[in-house]
Amino acid sequence: MTSTVLNFQAETHLPTEFGTFRFRIYKNHLAQEVVAMISPLLDQDSAVPVRLHSACFTAEVMGSLKCDCKQQLDFALAHIAQHTGIVIYLPQEGRGIGLSNKIKAYALQESGSNTIEANSLLGLPVDDRSYEDAIAILQELGVQKIKLITNNPDKLTALRTAGFSVESRIPVPTVSNAHSVGYLETKREQMGHLLTDADLYHADQTQHPSNERPYVHLNFAMDARGRMHQADGQACDLSCESDWKRVHELRERYAAVVVGARTWTLDQPQLTARASRLGRRPQRQPDRVIFAGRTPCRVVPDARRSFVVGVAESPRTNCIRIKASNRELESPLNALYQQGVTSMLVEGGLTLLQSFIRQNMVDQMTIYVRTQSADAAQAMLSDQFPGLPTETMQASPLGQGVLLSYLPEHRYQTEAQTARSVASAAGAV
Repeated sequence: MTSTVLNFQAETHLPTEFGTFRFRIYKNHLAQEVVAMISPLLDQDSAVPVRLHSACFTAEVMGSLKCDCKQQLDFALAHIAQHTGIVIYLPQEGRGIGLSNKIKAYALQESGSNTIEANSLLGLPVDDRSYEDAIAILQELGVQKIKLITNNPDKLTALRTAGFSVESRIPVPTVSNAHSVGYLETKREQMGHLLTDADLYHADQTQHPSNERPYVHLNFAMDARGRMHQADGQACDLSCESDWKRVHELRERYAAVVVGARTWTLDQPQLTARASRLGRRPQRQPDRVIFAGRTPCRVVPDARRSFVVGVAESPRTNCIRIKASNRELESPLNALYQQGVTSMLVEGGLTLLQSFIRQNMVDQMTIYVRTQSADAAQAMLSDQFPGLPTETMQASPLGQGVLLSYLPEHRYQTEAQTARSVASAAGAV
C-alpha cells in the first residue's frame, strides 16, 4: 500500500445549486488536487453520510450519457445538503485509468466490447482506483462512523478495512438510458455493484407519468432506404451483428417484448433473448405480448407467459387474453401492468409503433438505421414518423449503421430537481 502524503491547501465556502458547502482542497503525493465538500453542520459523533466520488469529465462536464456518474454526484450533493455529510471528489477518471485510456475504451465499446472487455483489450485494470486519499481526509476531519453513499461494495470494504464503522449504506438511484444500460448491467453482473432492476430497466413507478402502465421502450430498425419491411410485407435485412446483440440484451432486460398482429403473423418472431446473439447464456426471457386487434394469432406455448390483446379469439386457450375493441392503449396497458408487466420493449410493426407515439405512451425510443450518415438516418425516420423531433435525438455509430436515441419531453427533469427529489426520499434510509 502506498504511503499517503496529503497536504491541505485551502478552504472556502462555495454556493451551489444544491446548497452552500465548505470546500476544502488538498494535494496528494502525485500533486493531484483532491476536494472535500462538507455540509455546514457536521456531527462527527453520529454516523456521517459520506460519498467517495471519482471524477468523470465526460459526464460531469461534457454531459455524456454513457454512464451514471453525474447522477451519482448530484444525488450525493443534494443528500448532504439536506441531511449533512461529506462528498470527497477524487481525481480518478475512468476508474483510475485516465481520460485518454477511457476514450480508447469507449472506442472499443462502440465495436461491441463491454467496459471490462475494453479495459482488458487495452491491457488495463478493470478498476485501478485507490481510496487512501479519501481515508486520510476522513481521518483528518475526525469522522469515525459512516453512512456510505454508494452502490459499490468495494468502497464499503475499503473503509471498513481502514477501521471506520460503516453503519449503513445509502443506495444511489440512477436512471438508465439506451447508452448507459449495458454499462450499468455489466457493473451489476460482473463487478458486483448493488443496482436494482428499477435502476436498469425503469421498472419502477416513478419513471413515467402514470404509475398504472408499464414503462414503454420502442425499439426498431430501418434499412438504408428507410424501410421497415419489404413491399410485400416480408421482413428485410435491417440490423447488423452489433445491433442484434444490443437488441437481445434489451430483450432480456424487459419484462415483455411486444409486437403487432402483422409482425407476429408474417415474421413469426421468437421474441427471445438468444445465446447465439449474446455470446453467453441469457439471464432471463421476456413474456410475449401480441397486439392482435381483430386478427386471430396462433401462439405456440412455452415456459413464458403470452398475452394477446384484442377482440379476436386466440387459437390457444393458455394465452392470457386482454380485451381491447379499438386502438386505444391506456386500458390494455393498465391490464398488463396489473398482470405484473412493469416494462415492455415494443418492436413493431409500423402501425403499432405509430399508435404508441400518437397516444404519448412512450418513455424511451431507440432506432437503428443501416446507414453511416446520422443526417440521413434522422431524415428517414422523420419520413416514417412525421412530427418526431429527430433533430434533438442522440446519434451514435453502431456497427454498420447509426443508433438514434430519444427520451420524450415528459421524461425530462433537470439533474438538480431529480437529485433533490430522490435525495429527499432517501433521507429515511
